Amino acid sequence: MLVFVFCWLWFWVKADKSRLRELFPICAYTSFLGLITDLLMVHYQLWSYKGLPHPLFTIPLTLDFGIYPVVAYFYCQNLPEQWKQIIKRAVLWMIPAILFEWVTVRTGNMQHHMWWSMWLSLIADIIIYLSIACVYRYYRSAYDQGRLKGEWA
Repeated sequence: MLVFVFCWLWFWVKADKSRLRELFPICAYTSFLGLITDLLMVHYQLWSYKGLPHPLFTIPLTLDFGIYPVVAYFYCQNLPEQWKQIIKRAVLWMIPAILFEWVTVRTGNMQHHMWWSMWLSLIADIIIYLSIACVYRYYRSAYDQGRLKGEWA
């Protein structure tokens, strides 16, 4: 819960809120992606959480509607144009994500089950960051065209 509060405080202080209309769709995408992975987690039981009342719901929903959208907003706020730089950025942003998971696993607040591992989480994180960049770059051109035509302020 402290990470949730910290993320939203950091957003309030540091985010370029003039780009909220432009970056909101990527926040919605990451929340939706989080909900899908949570459904997979519940169905296949690849990992689980503990430490809060109803951890099956409270922790994933805190992540899906708190941390993930803020992280995606900051990730795309200064996204480079070249894919080589985007890949480097994805790898750099994956490091805190995988360290956070490692800490939660080591403290016992998260457990991996069946065949899931930190290595798979690492690969999944890189894929997630690259998918965020792909989605953002895909709709960004439509947003720019609409803004130039005066459809959006």
